[in-house]
Amino acid sequence: MAETMSILRKDVLEQAKVIGRADIVIGIPSFQNAKTVAGVVKAAGEGATAHFPSLKVVLVDSDGRSTDGTRDIIRRAILPEGVEKIVTLYRGLSGKGSALRTIFEIADILDARACILLDADSYSITPDWVHLLGEPILSGAYGFVAPHYLRDKHDATITNNLVYPLNRALYGAGVRQPIGGDFGLSGGLVKTLVHRRVWESETDVNRFGVDIWMTTIAINEGFRVCQASLGAKVHDAKDPAIHLGPMFKQVVGTMLSLMRQYEGRWKAAWGSGAVEILGGFHYVEVERTKISLPELAKRFRNGLKEYKEFWQLTIPENNYSRVMKLAHVDMERFHFPIDLWAKLVYDFAVAYNFGEADREKVLDALLPLFFGRALSFA
Repeated sequence: MAETMSILRKDVLEQAKVIGRADIVIGIPSFQNAKTVAGVVKAAGEGATAHFPSLKVVLVDSDGRSTDGTRDIIRRAILPEGVEKIVTLYRGLSGKGSALRTIFEIADILDARACILLDADSYSITPDWVHLLGEPILSGAYGFVAPHYLRDKHDATITNNLVYPLNRALYGAGVRQPIGGDFGLSGGLVKTLVHRRVWESETDVNRFGVDIWMTTIAINEGFRVCQASLGAKVHDAKDPAIHLGPMFKQVVGTMLSLMRQYEGRWKAAWGSGAVEILGGFHYVEVERTKISLPELAKRFRNGLKEYKEFWQLTIPENNYSRVMKLAHVDMERFHFPIDLWAKLVYDFAVAYNFGEADREKVLDALLPLFFGRALSFA
């Protein structure tokens, strides 16, 4: 067993000591997922025994103090013989990253060869996801498996409009869902992540920034990366106009910080390559995600008023002029040019890493522009 970490609760350390070791840890970060988590746990257990019957599997729920009975549902869940279970509250800042830190530390203690992460809010998960995310790791061929889903375009507005294109442009790796939520990691990558000093700081890696942080490290630290074709992603999707403000800032802030950390990497990158997708492709109809176009328009126009002076100081004159012209366009004819959006993203990346303004304000000022681009994307 590897050296234990103080972030884990005493009862978890004792349970891990009894278990001893594991081949696979299946981690489920949860918070208020009573509607869906039973199905996720069931699929995880069935997938483990169907595809890895000779391997020792431990399912770990790392929960953020759910009040809807999520943990009780997981505790009562009957898993197939041979699959162990650990249910715990994570410590640290409230957020997905803190939940994953607990899962990583348990996987490290158990010397797991593979760590599979599954979103707790999934309606579409099947037992095959465990195989698709785990087998490339266990075969030794890959160190990181990202998900590849079919999704409604409004179910992934941050991914489609910013995270995927920027990450691909910077590092040359076409990982289509770098913040998708369901991943496979090698034991070596888990060790790399769990021992990073970032956990001790109050950064957005402890929150929703964790997925892009994890994916970017895997790409840049020499881990071979692939994608698993998982079919449709059906989950509790959020309306970007109403729910995605905090997530946007946490994800984008983390991403822009990583640009500084890996400056040498993206300066040396040339071109963009496809990342292998494993598993068969089957077209399925995906559910439409509801989106409030009037609310997107309202938030964009409010930003025009609130951040006009900040934009003028941050954005080159030509780009600023083009943004301000959008203030007079009716919603029916509104179009946020993609080339302007791309230039603005780089303008704000410079301001975030090298400007004098507070980083939080930089992200606040970028958010209305994102709403404008999302409105155009509709």
